[in-house]
Amino acid sequence: MDANLAYDAKRAYHHIKQLAFPRLAGSIGEANAQAYIVKHFKALGLEVSRETFSFTKFPAEVLPRILCGLFVPVVLSVPWFGEQFSILVCLACLLSLSIALLFTQWQKQFEGLYNVGRRHYSENIVATNGVEQNRDTPSLLFVAHYDSKSQILPIAIRAVAYGIAILGLIGLTITTVIQVITFVWLPDYIVWSVAGITIFCLSLLQINFTQNHSPGGFDNASGVGVMLEVARVVMARGEKKSITFLTAGAEEYGMCGALRYIQKHADEYDRNHTYVINLDGLGVGNAVNVITRYGIPPIHTTRTLAEVLRTSAKSLGIKVSERYLPIGVGLDSIPIASRGFEVVTLTAGDVGSVALKIHSKQDRSNLIHTESLQQVGALIVDVIERT
Repeated sequence: MDANLAYDAKRAYHHIKQLAFPRLAGSIGEANAQAYIVKHFKALGLEVSRETFSFTKFPAEVLPRILCGLFVPVVLSVPWFGEQFSILVCLACLLSLSIALLFTQWQKQFEGLYNVGRRHYSENIVATNGVEQNRDTPSLLFVAHYDSKSQILPIAIRAVAYGIAILGLIGLTITTVIQVITFVWLPDYIVWSVAGITIFCLSLLQINFTQNHSPGGFDNASGVGVMLEVARVVMARGEKKSITFLTAGAEEYGMCGALRYIQKHADEYDRNHTYVINLDGLGVGNAVNVITRYGIPPIHTTRTLAEVLRTSAKSLGIKVSERYLPIGVGLDSIPIASRGFEVVTLTAGDVGSVALKIHSKQDRSNLIHTESLQQVGALIVDVIERT
C-alpha cells in the first residue's frame, strides 16, 4: 500500500503537540485551537463549516453543587434522627438516592437547563467528505472535543468521590429501610462512619473549581490529533461512505457542543444506518477501551458497532476491552446516544497514573505514545472499511 494511504501515528502525534496548550471554552487558546483545526480540515479538501452555539455553565458548574449541598443534611439526618423519625428519614433518603441516580443518565427533559443562567458561546467545527448519505451504505460520524480544562481535583479522584458518595447514600438508604421494616438499627459508629465519609466526598466535590491551566494533551488533543490523521486517510483513499468529523466545543462544561450539534442535526441522519465513534483520551497503554454502557442502571449505547470493533481488533491483533462508565465522567457520546444513535467512545486502556494528570497542568503531549496512537488509528481505519 502507498505509505500516504496508511494511517501514520507520527502525523497524529504532531497534531497533538501543536494543540497541547490550555484552551478552555471562551479563552484565546480555544480560538487558536479552532483556527488550527479549520486550517487542517480545509487543507485536506473537506467541506468545513463552523457552527456557533450558546450554552450556560449551570448544568456542569452550579447544579451539581446545589445537589451535593442538598444531600448533606439528608445524610446527616440518618445518624441524628434515623432512629426517632425512621419513616421520614427513610423517605428523604429514597428521594435523594432517586435524584442522584436520575442524574447518572442523560435526561432529554432537562436539556433546558443548558439555557439557565448567563449565556456563553463556543463553536463546533464540522467537516464532511462530501459524499451523500444513502440507505445502502452506513454513514460514520466521528466526534472529538477540542477544549480542555483544569480542576482542583483530577478526574480520577472526582469519579471516585462521586462513586463513594453514591455508595454511601445507597448504604444509608438501606439502613433506614431496614429500620422501618425490622426496627433494627445498625451500631451508631457504623452509621456515623458511612455518613462522615459520604459528607466528606460531597464537600470535596464542592471545591472542584474549573480553571484554564491544563494543556490537555491526553484530554483531548489526542482525540483531535487522531481524528485529523484519520480524516487525511479518508480523503487520500477517496472513501465512498459519507463521513462527518465533528470537533466539538465546550465539552468540559457538560458536553455542550455535542448536545447542540445533535439537537440541530439529528434528523439529517438515518439512525439505522449511522454509526458514531467518539474519540476521547487516546495514545496511552497497550489496549483500546470501548465504552458501550453508562449510568445507573446501565444504558447500552451500541449493538452492531461493538461487534465490528471486536472483529477489527481480532484481525489486527489489538487488545480491545468493552467498558462501563457508571458515574463521574461525561462523554460527548452520551447526548448523541440519547437520540437513538449507535455510539461508542474509544479511549485508552491501561491508563494507570495518567488518570491522575487529567484536568491538571501535567496533562501534556509527552504522556502520549505513538505505538498506542498507531493501534487506535489502525483500528478506526479498519472499522471504516468494514462498515
